[in-house]
Amino acid sequence: MSEASSLPLARFTIVEVNDAKVPLCLRLATSLAAKIAADLGADVLKIEPPEGDPVRRAPPLLPQGGSALFQFLNTSKRSLALDLSSESGRTALAGLVDKADVVLFEEPASIAALLRAGKATPVEIAAFPIEMDAAQRPVSELAIQALGGLMHMIGEPERKPLKLGGHQASYAAGLTAFTGLMAALAARDVGRRAPSVRVSLAEVMQWVNWKAASGAAASGTSPGREGQNSEFQVLPCRDGHVAVVYTITQWPATRTLIGDARLDDPKFSTRAGRRQNIAELYTALAPWFADKTREDIQKAAQAKGVPFGPIFSPAELQQTEQYVARGFLADMAHPTEGTLRLPQLPVQWNGRSFAPRPAPELAP
Repeated sequence: MSEASSLPLARFTIVEVNDAKVPLCLRLATSLAAKIAADLGADVLKIEPPEGDPVRRAPPLLPQGGSALFQFLNTSKRSLALDLSSESGRTALAGLVDKADVVLFEEPASIAALLRAGKATPVEIAAFPIEMDAAQRPVSELAIQALGGLMHMIGEPERKPLKLGGHQASYAAGLTAFTGLMAALAARDVGRRAPSVRVSLAEVMQWVNWKAASGAAASGTSPGREGQNSEFQVLPCRDGHVAVVYTITQWPATRTLIGDARLDDPKFSTRAGRRQNIAELYTALAPWFADKTREDIQKAAQAKGVPFGPIFSPAELQQTEQYVARGFLADMAHPTEGTLRLPQLPVQWNGRSFAPRPAPELAP
């Protein structure tokens, strides 16, 4: 048995359709869902416009000129360019979809009706719920984070709200779409035709941030940007910063670790007391961190069972102990881009990892 055929999704075929004019935040979600399936062994055929998926030209760019974003999101796939504005292109696509198990695409897509009518289970990703009738509304990652209530909670209270870095809404939606895709494959695997699957970024933002809306409904108060009044904060140390985090049961160990007599004050013995006296609490905590390195702090905290988190830069992750030991960031030889270091899927299958294959060149 070949390595490819032994992968968990090796018997399934998926068509990912990239129409020409689709918001980037939706395109990234679709590509991520299909990437996970491809890395797990599914035969994923990526249908691109004649000029290629626009993500092929999206920054950040690699030294050879290709898009790092495209290389990450399209590992292990095949590619085919089709002009979906032509009758021949649509006919070819219909034939491919009828031979597939699942077809992934974004709304609005000019060929959505064709894809929904095929034999493959349609998995579509949209910006908003279908009941809003907002398929043509312009949308972006920034807008989705704003509309979803997430930005209201990020930043300092006296300053404007901030967006999370990267493509958090897109990737959360991609993971959600992959969940729906797997449910569809499971249904087909037992001989049932799975119904259509639909994921909207706006609903995903509400779901991953569920405590905010639920808390507001229960208390009448929206959680917001607490800044220096936050229960858990970031403190400077000798070579950077550390996130100060502990559970209620870990407070005694935290107090012992810091060793400042001020923390023995009864007003700090309960969570409510610590929150009411948060400025005094962090005045007592800060000096212990100031003259220590992140490594010193992490080792000391772990020895006491306290989960303080050193803040690493993305570059530092390449040398971080757990990632090195796991081999999580793996080197992949690419035919035109040279050696690329990519994270593998954060999943192990009977102790094995899923090493991705290079993203495809555009095939006419």
